[in-house]
Amino acid sequence: MSHKHQDENLLKTWRKIIIEADEELADPIAGFLGDIVEGGIEQISMPATSAAPLEQIIGYIPNDQTWPHKNKELAQFLDQLLQILPNHKQPTISTEIIPDQDWNITWKKHFKPFHITSSLVIKPTWEPYTPTAAEKIIEMDPGMAFGTGHHASTKLALEFIENYFAGNPTGAISVLDVGTGTGILAMAAVLFGAARATAIDNDEDAVTVAGENIALNNLDHKIEAGSTPLDQLPGQYELVIANIIHDTLIELAPSLYRVMAPKGKLILAGILAGEQTDNIGARYQLLGLNLEEIRYDGEWSSLFFSNN
Repeated sequence: MSHKHQDENLLKTWRKIIIEADEELADPIAGFLGDIVEGGIEQISMPATSAAPLEQIIGYIPNDQTWPHKNKELAQFLDQLLQILPNHKQPTISTEIIPDQDWNITWKKHFKPFHITSSLVIKPTWEPYTPTAAEKIIEMDPGMAFGTGHHASTKLALEFIENYFAGNPTGAISVLDVGTGTGILAMAAVLFGAARATAIDNDEDAVTVAGENIALNNLDHKIEAGSTPLDQLPGQYELVIANIIHDTLIELAPSLYRVMAPKGKLILAGILAGEQTDNIGARYQLLGLNLEEIRYDGEWSSLFFSNN
């Protein structure tokens, strides 16, 4: 059998990842797993067999050449989480291979329309939903990118975006979404009132998915998705958003500051509460930004800065 046929066969199967962890660890693990898997995350409470309640966190990853890298990312995250939240049992990870058809049926049943903020509803293309007059709708499929809105970091960023535009109703606002994933934050910004948005990601698959979602929601006349590196991006923006991981946000600090317009605002998410939040706050304040607000959702945080 040729290597090509071997690769094609691998792409027709999926790895079902099953993590068993203490209940207190389950939400941050589910949030991180949502970053690296495709589709919805399932959390199941397990029968009590020890002093600490346990949960199962289940997700699906394509059974291809990306698996070793994602498996390493997951192991590193669990080690880091236990450093932040000690005195917990080491989570266990098991996997099984399942056919493509079974995967499509399984994960889609866990992705239903839901309110991600008070006025924004996320719905998959295969689910019907009739919005009220006050609701805004983003219709999307996750594809190969992160950002269905289930993750706490996405939710926190969306809440900041919604509040920002509630206080800036003119709509004459330019937005930059760095690490756009599915394009959800850029789309929300335009729906809430931005005149235009630029969405960038260094993952070509993410750029493709974001472009498809933007077109699906008829927002391609206001949002441009691309892979231009942040350092090469011209111009400045009144609102800059980056929902990425802590280490990358530290590295990108000077570049994110550069693309902020005078009196511009910056929303950062994807940050664990505690030491990571303190690090981000200190790093960006050293650049001269004002830290206006920190919001928390479980073990995750989001920070809102101003360039005054």
